[in-house]
Amino acid sequence: MARQVIAGNGYLESGDPFGDWLAGILADRLNGWRGKIRVFRMEPASHVVCRYEFGPGLSVVGKFFGAPTGARTRYNADAAMKNEFLRLRHVSGWIRVPQAIATNSRFQSVLVTGHIPGPTLRELLDAGASLYDPLTGVAHLLRRLHDGTRTSFKRERDFAYFHAILDQNGLPGSRRKRFDRLLGAWWHSTRLDWTGCMVHGDATPGNYLFDGGICAIDFEGSRNHAHPVRDLGILAAEIRASGGSTTTAEDYIGHLLWHYSGSEEEFRHHTAVLPFFMALGYLRIARLSWWAAERDRLLAEAEACLGAIHR
Repeated sequence: MARQVIAGNGYLESGDPFGDWLAGILADRLNGWRGKIRVFRMEPASHVVCRYEFGPGLSVVGKFFGAPTGARTRYNADAAMKNEFLRLRHVSGWIRVPQAIATNSRFQSVLVTGHIPGPTLRELLDAGASLYDPLTGVAHLLRRLHDGTRTSFKRERDFAYFHAILDQNGLPGSRRKRFDRLLGAWWHSTRLDWTGCMVHGDATPGNYLFDGGICAIDFEGSRNHAHPVRDLGILAAEIRASGGSTTTAEDYIGHLLWHYSGSEEEFRHHTAVLPFFMALGYLRIARLSWWAAERDRLLAEAEACLGAIHR
């Protein structure tokens, strides 16, 4: 297994057990191809993720659930592998996602998917490129996903997740009480009343690829019976926290909401609910060690967003 878990470029030689298995599951696409499989480590990621290139024109991605790289290391890797495989298969009827090709518990619970070339929204954002066209695509993709998976909204699940993220931030008692009071006000409000759905769950700019169209990746965190604005709020917080122009970020967020909404009434509702889920997005970012220098600002933004319930 060590051969494909590498930091840079490399190769899987003929006879490598994992490489032989990959070639076997892709045999109908390889047309008798024989040779070295080129390997590229893909970062950042919460698990070891590698792209495997079989010459020009054919690449696949391996995500190793048994090789976590993030803070969360204790979970059932096989169950997570199978869950994402099934979810990708499920949502592919509504939205564009990488093809779920195969799983294998023997190789650190690997999920193999198709590879989609193209920059992520994170790369476009960091490069200062315009996001209007990509965000239009994301808005339409999320709308198709949410409409295709409509169900009841179980608000206790979104609130339980919110409290879990608060726990991970380890706030001092007085500040945690302020957050708890604000969450209580949202709990008793009718503002969140809406139809539920499956959400992507990890709607960060790094999980949307743009190649003229939009492809969503990483459905490990997808959840059922969630509020649809959860995805929009997490993405909006990521855009707002990116450090670029505040005016441009607000324009992008408004653009996303407008193209997601089916009517002015929906737009007004989603705009009113957005601060709740933006607060969640800020707290998700604040818990990350590489955002330590921005932690106080992110926590203040999260608290201010939750305070919108009183306006």
